[in-house]
Amino acid sequence: MKLVFASNNAHKLAEVRHILSQIEVVSLRDIGFLQEIDETGQTLEENSRLKAITVWQWLISNHLDSEYNGVFADDTGLEIQALGGAPGVYSARWAGEPSNDANNRAKALQLLSGISHRDAQFRTVITLVGKGQEQQVAGIIKGQIAIEESGDMGFGYDSLFIPEGHSCTFATLSAEQKNAISHRARALHALRAIIN
Repeated sequence: MKLVFASNNAHKLAEVRHILSQIEVVSLRDIGFLQEIDETGQTLEENSRLKAITVWQWLISNHLDSEYNGVFADDTGLEIQALGGAPGVYSARWAGEPSNDANNRAKALQLLSGISHRDAQFRTVITLVGKGQEQQVAGIIKGQIAIEESGDMGFGYDSLFIPEGHSCTFATLSAEQKNAISHRARALHALRAIIN
């Protein structure tokens, strides 16, 4: 089986290839898809679907669809309870354009300053499109936002997010440890279940 992952994010691609090791996963760069996809959806579900459909239609228009079993795309958001679920769908560009992980983390810490209730969750939605099918799965991990950053592994909000059942952030865990419990891993396991 050969699937296109609608991303060029090297961190995500490494996680995906590790978890879906029995499937050949290629990136947008691998197939020559160079355009930016505007994530205009109001939800993770809408953005995930938009990306998957855009790339699948591009494959069809370039007569490449027969080479692949489908396209899947993810959208992930950090949802902080005390902030009404923010940043959610806006997680990547929360602190403004261009996207900047350090500024996003600083904004989260600033807005949570003095707040003791720091429950949060990471949620990943994956949409699989291709050959007359469209399916969506999700993965969630609950946790807390740390008082300060810790660790230098991972990316995004990993140095702030303490997953449930742990006392340290995602950014202090090895890739193997994170991939065993993460929201993306849970969504990818759900994806693997529907394509096997």
